[in-house]
Amino acid sequence: MMFSVIRLFTAGESHGFSLLAFLEGIPAGLAVDPETINTQLARLHSSYNVDDETYIHSEEDEVAILSGIRSGETLGIPIALQIENRHAGLAQTVLVHSMEKRVMGAWSTPRPGFADLAGAIKYGYRDLRYVDERASARETVIRVAAGTIARRLLMHFGIEIFSHVISIGQEEVGLISGDLFDIRSLAEVSSVHCADPEAANRMILALEAARREGETLGGVFEVICTGLPVGLGSYAQWDQRIDGRIALAMMSVPGVRGIEIGDGFRSAFQSAYAAHDPLYIKKRRNRTEPDIVYRCTNHAGGIEDGVTNGSPILLRCALAPVPCPMKPMPSVNLKTLRPDQPPQTFGEICAVGPMSVVGESMLALVIADCLLKKFGSDSLDEIKENFEAYKERLPFQVFPEPPSEDL
Repeated sequence: MMFSVIRLFTAGESHGFSLLAFLEGIPAGLAVDPETINTQLARLHSSYNVDDETYIHSEEDEVAILSGIRSGETLGIPIALQIENRHAGLAQTVLVHSMEKRVMGAWSTPRPGFADLAGAIKYGYRDLRYVDERASARETVIRVAAGTIARRLLMHFGIEIFSHVISIGQEEVGLISGDLFDIRSLAEVSSVHCADPEAANRMILALEAARREGETLGGVFEVICTGLPVGLGSYAQWDQRIDGRIALAMMSVPGVRGIEIGDGFRSAFQSAYAAHDPLYIKKRRNRTEPDIVYRCTNHAGGIEDGVTNGSPILLRCALAPVPCPMKPMPSVNLKTLRPDQPPQTFGEICAVGPMSVVGESMLALVIADCLLKKFGSDSLDEIKENFEAYKERLPFQVFPEPPSEDL
């Protein structure tokens, strides 16, 4: 398997005392402060979501930097991050350590849609709580903290990542006018992270109806990455293809059932001319400046044969409804092997908005790793030098859209 420059390991349980991340491979000299990370963490709780009032993870999270950063800058050594669970007192009853492996209120009936059954069989647990404690989407909070550091790195190279919600339940966006940054601005002020105001209103009504009916909703979110250079990723080996690595990262987000890049599944029904992106040339008037090769479309979503082509990466993820409706789904008690109802675990009505933020962080980690693999060094200044030297060596420039006429 391919060697990764950036490696991320996480630890912690949903009701444990804290979540931990160990991030390796970030170069020295990158400015990072806790508030920058906390700003991203706050986005996980900013969506209009009509949570159950007793949902214990609705509070804001704060990160503590334990190692790898001094005086606000990375040292080029492993970084350790911690997010305390403010409800950690529940760990006293949920995560009781006993030689007899007995916990008051232990679960023995798996919840459909969760890893309860598979995890209990895999690890030999008697209490299904142990599965939920680690398999829960709560773990993604610490990924966002780590991903924020990767985003800070990418910003030094003009690379930005954002997302917006395409659909919630049966409600989806229409035609959104404007460029990608208009989409970003509109999504940031939307309570459901949607760039289409009319669709956003319909999504809110759908969420309210779902709550009244005791249902949950899924949907689709899109993650966009702009400012990418040509040449990240590789077709030399199957596991170096950047689209494959992105798919792995996105499918690791709990609840994601599918991913498509560019036109995705629509490409299967299109002609070759409609599915791909022709190239054009713009000759510079000033012959001392390089000519421009450009595209007018981005059906490929910024990636061709596992390598970035200079256009924005466009990817969409389909998220299943949260598997905890008010009316429990049929299940089987693993002790009695009789039909039973699983325990009620109330949470979000819809996780599409928060998971889009997680998707941004996962994409940032992949892009940052590919960037360091191509231009990497031990310090940020050296990486910048390598990056600029690479661009200067190119015999022409690559634009993702037609250049202006005055060039």
